[in-house]
Amino acid sequence: MKKRVRLLLPVVLAIVLLLSACSGGEGGNSGSKASNDGGNNQESASPQETDKGKDPVKIRVAYYADETARETFNKIIENFMKEYDYIEVEDTGTDWTSHYTNLKVDLAAGQGPTVFLLDGPYIPQYASENAIVDLTDYLKEISMNDYYGFEEIRNPQGQYFAVPQGIQVNALYYNKDMFDAAQVEYPTSDWTTEDVYQAAQKLTNKEKKQYGIGLGNHFRYGWYTMIRQFGGDLLDKDRKISTFASDPKVKEAVEYMKKFWDEGLTPSFIEMEGELTLDPGSWFPRGYAAMFYDNFSRRLANDKEGINYDVALMPKGHNGGVNYSAFVANSWVLNDKASDKEKEAGWLFMKYFLGEEPQRLNGSLGEALTANKAIAKEILSSHTGNPEHILAFLDNLEHAGDVGDSPVWEEWLGAVGTVFGEYFAGTITIDELLTKGDKAAQAVLDKQ
Repeated sequence: MKKRVRLLLPVVLAIVLLLSACSGGEGGNSGSKASNDGGNNQESASPQETDKGKDPVKIRVAYYADETARETFNKIIENFMKEYDYIEVEDTGTDWTSHYTNLKVDLAAGQGPTVFLLDGPYIPQYASENAIVDLTDYLKEISMNDYYGFEEIRNPQGQYFAVPQGIQVNALYYNKDMFDAAQVEYPTSDWTTEDVYQAAQKLTNKEKKQYGIGLGNHFRYGWYTMIRQFGGDLLDKDRKISTFASDPKVKEAVEYMKKFWDEGLTPSFIEMEGELTLDPGSWFPRGYAAMFYDNFSRRLANDKEGINYDVALMPKGHNGGVNYSAFVANSWVLNDKASDKEKEAGWLFMKYFLGEEPQRLNGSLGEALTANKAIAKEILSSHTGNPEHILAFLDNLEHAGDVGDSPVWEEWLGAVGTVFGEYFAGTITIDELLTKGDKAAQAVLDKQ
């Protein structure tokens, strides 16, 4: 029975990682009041001047957020309705799972919300299904250089289907108390993955159930981040061809990762059956791992657990790699099935959200970086307490990239994640990983 559980665990992990993919808490200044043309670039006037005589219109805005965040979103929506008093907004805030369950049902019935929130990697899927509006022309009103996220969510054809609501980007988290106890110097911006490996050896203390780093069968915390750090990728630039077997950096990166399991520097799959749990994202705040790759929102769990920690620039792959940082922009999109009037009002809300006041309110939650570059820096610069070097998240944005976003991202992730789990658990060889992974990835990509 134990052996069977051991073999099934990588598959279970692949499912778990999908559920936790991008659901960390998740937000700039448009520079002028919104115009009434719903996306055409012309001189703007104040709402008080242009809204007179406007026919009333009702839209629905749907998003996922916890209770505190919903209160903030409520405030932003209330302020929007005061500014555009002819627009009534039905505010639909739920948890992540309910949001996506309701969304699929409502869109299938042709009754979806006017504006809704999507995790960044899902944008290509909804765009390919003609469920959301191409915002490329709308965004001519916006100075996109003033915001984070737009370049990362632009598709290979140069189109934009979303407006960033909240930015999640990875950093290297490290437990300062563990580093001090092991007399290991803190990470610097010059660190490579070899420095991480050497530090992990010194930081691992099996008697204390302390691991040098927390690596899991997870795209953002583990294998996809590592492959990109080494300068490789599992997909071509158009996200249609698997490079699993053809890119030598894939093999180099995963063989490097495997050393951490082989040497006990990260929790084994068997240990995950017990108190560690299957979620690698929980190891660092609970004090099991001295280092971890994770996103901006992880700070909240660390603070809750009282971890004495800091963050640093993502290390380069040690053989000519890059400081890749996994990037997810949770984003507002516009329902393609909405009426023209609803689309116009929905776009005004999306553009309003990029204004200074909504950006400050959204940023005050501390769950994500705001899209407005100036306001994001303003908020982080006023931060006190841990992490001391919180501005490292902005530095990591300079090295950010997507996580293999494509119209079949979710299915692709599940297919290759299962194969990675088998390799890291030691049930298949590196050559079998490359062969099986390439075949599994391409089978999904061919469905596009």
